[in-house]
Amino acid sequence: MFERFFTPYQAGSAVVGERIAILAPHPDDEIFGCGASASKWQTQGKQVKSFVLTAGVVRNEFSDQSDADQKRLAKALLRANESKAAAKVLGLPEPEFLNAQDGELWDNAMIASELVERLQAWQPTTIVAPSIWEMHRDHRATAEMAIRLAQTLSSVKCLCFYEIGVPLIANVIEDVTAFKSLKWQAMQCFPSQLASQHYAEQINGLNIYRTYTLGLDTHYAEAFYSVDVAELAPLLQEYAPTQTTLALKNAEQHAYLLQQRLAEQQARVQQLGVELQQLYSSRSWRITSPIRKLSSWLRRLSVQKK
Repeated sequence: MFERFFTPYQAGSAVVGERIAILAPHPDDEIFGCGASASKWQTQGKQVKSFVLTAGVVRNEFSDQSDADQKRLAKALLRANESKAAAKVLGLPEPEFLNAQDGELWDNAMIASELVERLQAWQPTTIVAPSIWEMHRDHRATAEMAIRLAQTLSSVKCLCFYEIGVPLIANVIEDVTAFKSLKWQAMQCFPSQLASQHYAEQINGLNIYRTYTLGLDTHYAEAFYSVDVAELAPLLQEYAPTQTTLALKNAEQHAYLLQQRLAEQQARVQQLGVELQQLYSSRSWRITSPIRKLSSWLRRLSVQKK
């Protein structure tokens, strides 16, 4: 069957070596994206560590409130505690938090430098990160950081992409049936996120779907695109993630400019409406009203004669 060229029909292992570094753009991505596999790798005797890049807080969040700084700190603490609780459920070490601003990972030299320093010290053999097919700006930025790290750190032998918001082109599917209930429990540790979207149900559905080609004994699976660092160059040439990112940046900037122009035009229309109402209520408009009526009557009379 030619389908086998496009998706695995047997479960496999997505990682290489004994030290697995998971990069998460936000506190929860490491669980939703590959939490069950991370728990599986840990039980296999591998060392697994997650690095969460942002605090999950937008820079100007709560800016309309007097205690904005305290609320941002409280939200960052809440989200970190949610990730810690989920890791505990899965039997994983607590993540390390780099605390960047949510939405600001693109071209973030400070976070990139800190990540290099931490991973150089930890010496991972595999880096696991969001895939190059993700559309979220922080997910894509993290994927590109992972690519640079894989090309830079001599300890890294494998780069492994996981899926969150966009299903990826899978070349490895991990059978994590034994960890299904644990992952579900871990996903419930994020009430702050589940209050705004049905993430747990959606990811659960994705993981069930990923069993499609694995037979009746597999009930839960996580999909990855895993590539040996030595074979990374052809992948980047084929899919050109940086070019896609540049196109997305340009589209975002263009959309922002269009939104600005639209807002300016709407404000102008509103101002003209105010000026028109002021004209209608002015004394000169009331005084000249008979003249306008006469003029209108004369025009209609002229048209009837023709």
